[in-house]
Amino acid sequence: MLNYELISYTIHTHQIHYVDEGQGQVLLFSHAPLGSSFMFRRFIRLLSRSYRCIALDYPGFGLSSDQPDQAYSIVTQSEVLDQFIQHLHLKDVIALGHDTGGPSLFKVAVDHPDWFKGLILTDTLIFPTTDYPKIHTMLKIVGSSFLQTVNAWTNFLVRLTFSKGVVTRKLLKEEIAQYRTLFNTGAKRRRITQLLYSLRQEAACMRHIQHGFEQQLRDKPALLIYGEDDPVAQLGVPDRIHAMLPNSDLYFIKKEGHFPHEGQPENMTEIIDQWVRKLQVVERAEVL
Repeated sequence: MLNYELISYTIHTHQIHYVDEGQGQVLLFSHAPLGSSFMFRRFIRLLSRSYRCIALDYPGFGLSSDQPDQAYSIVTQSEVLDQFIQHLHLKDVIALGHDTGGPSLFKVAVDHPDWFKGLILTDTLIFPTTDYPKIHTMLKIVGSSFLQTVNAWTNFLVRLTFSKGVVTRKLLKEEIAQYRTLFNTGAKRRRITQLLYSLRQEAACMRHIQHGFEQQLRDKPALLIYGEDDPVAQLGVPDRIHAMLPNSDLYFIKKEGHFPHEGQPENMTEIIDQWVRKLQVVERAEVL
């Protein structure tokens, strides 16, 4: 139940592992720094019945290789994702980005809007963090040497998130153990804080993404799904994005926070499935 057969290939000297299940419309998943393709396992199990579901492990995460001098940032991940999409010759992609996996994906979408049929945003940002002082300050703390050291020694962020951060479903012991195994060394745990801190550092990239949504992606179909108790949602981020994009739909997952994928995967996949089917109906109508 918890494992998928993974495929791999080499890009920029990295061995990239990914899940590729099902057939039909491509759904591409871009993961958060506290996870890997594993975080989308329930999505893939349910959605691969109707769609081709692809989820990669970014370099240094999951089963993908890393290098000692590897920089962990949304920009370096976007470069890998760009090459990944080209390697698989993916077209008309519907892609989902969560947390930092959002900007890593969105930069590619802004640079190559013709590759994407639609975008799904879950508990993520498209604005520079300076627009939100609370987030900007929180990321400064996350990037501090103190918290990086504490997390590297204790796996604090993973332990807290997956023991207390999922509200409406109790994770299985095997699931929690898998998340802890994903970050079983201090080096792996430092990647979490480095990647989160890159949201604060990469202000130019985030502004580029914002402008891209205002221009190249403005009319692209978009689905926004956020946990109603996610601090990002409570700051009004999804409402602001929804107001920007005339062809967007917004849903809140009740009683869940930053990881509704784990709390209510069935609810979220049903929303995604209905939204994709609606796009397909519109496409067929336009052909006729």
